[in-house]
Amino acid sequence: MIRFLIAILFAIGSLVGADLQKIIDSSPAGSVIELPEGIFYGPITIKKPLILRGGGKKSVIDGNFTSKVITVLSSDVTIENLAIRNSGRRRHSLDSAIFISGTKRVKVERCRIEDTLFGIIVSRSDNTVVRENSISSYDEPVADNRGDAIRLWLSNGTIIEKNRISGSRDIALMRSDHNIIEANIIEGSRYGVYLQMCEDIRISKNRIFSNYVGVLSSGSKDVKIERNTIVKTHLETGVGVVIRGGGVHEIRQNTLMRHAQAFYIDSSPAERGMKRFIERNLISLNNEAFHFHAIIKNNTIRFNNISDNLTEVVKNIRHTKSYDNDIRFNYWDRYEGFDKNGDGIGDTPYLILLYVDRLWHYDHHLKFFRFTPLFSIVEFIERLAPFSEPILLMRDNAPQLYPVEDAGAGASDVL
Repeated sequence: MIRFLIAILFAIGSLVGADLQKIIDSSPAGSVIELPEGIFYGPITIKKPLILRGGGKKSVIDGNFTSKVITVLSSDVTIENLAIRNSGRRRHSLDSAIFISGTKRVKVERCRIEDTLFGIIVSRSDNTVVRENSISSYDEPVADNRGDAIRLWLSNGTIIEKNRISGSRDIALMRSDHNIIEANIIEGSRYGVYLQMCEDIRISKNRIFSNYVGVLSSGSKDVKIERNTIVKTHLETGVGVVIRGGGVHEIRQNTLMRHAQAFYIDSSPAERGMKRFIERNLISLNNEAFHFHAIIKNNTIRFNNISDNLTEVVKNIRHTKSYDNDIRFNYWDRYEGFDKNGDGIGDTPYLILLYVDRLWHYDHHLKFFRFTPLFSIVEFIERLAPFSEPILLMRDNAPQLYPVEDAGAGASDVL
């Protein structure tokens, strides 16, 4: 490859955005363009394979608040070790730090992206790598008004790993398949990860905290959510994991703590076959461990530690039954049964029942009265001598007497 010593040119005369674009345009394909310390002004467009490399956070490409800072329209481009800032603020034109479109094998590594609307947008591009970057939006207190840190649209085979994302909106994947999101730190944003109509996605080993929602999957299938630490969502509606329809989801060995709802599951009564496998998770210190919209169906819930939650199971639609579930071997801290043969499994099933005192399941306005003396008296009387048949929400046929040893991803790093 041909190396262009931009540092020498910079010493001869200061480079402005137009000069940098000329250098890029005049460089042969496969060149390595090295930027020294200093500020270079965009926007710039890359239409050939090359490496654009900076010397760290002092090598800055500044968009001067106009449009996209860097646009990549060629395959086999690498952008690394740069600070990129000050994109435009126009949402309709997707103003961003880096806009990648119609490419393959583009890499963005070890860059510092800040004060932009969108961070990195990948559109109709495959086999992109976004690794070890720091990404934040411009200063905007309302998370919905920020741009996404990373957005994929019709883009497959992407690896998003070891990035630090803060004060942004989402990592958003839309109609994008066979992607990996691994070992990222995501904080102070709206949705940690948002999936819409995606297939074959792996979300693993991420630390997702202080967002409004940890992971939201809508209409997606073959999704693996594994070994993540998802803690401390904001607002009274903050949720650790939301699943809306779609196909198979495997949710294993995660830690979900300090949410209004650890899980919010919205499934269709018409769906067929087992859809959600929730296994070996630590679910603790939440207002609600499981919140089901409409129906509790097609769930495998096994070997989880479920403890210190205000409420274990909520179903918010009347007159629907729970069926076609496989619920066994969970540790419930409220289980009061015995283990006569010493095998670690309770002798009687653990039943989660809905009594009349839990009318707030169906009317959220009644939550205001939930811990009042009146509701406490009704609850005591109902459990002592029920005057109505309670509704069975969930039945664990083989509850564990002791916590599952390998459940969860370890929350101590972020608590």
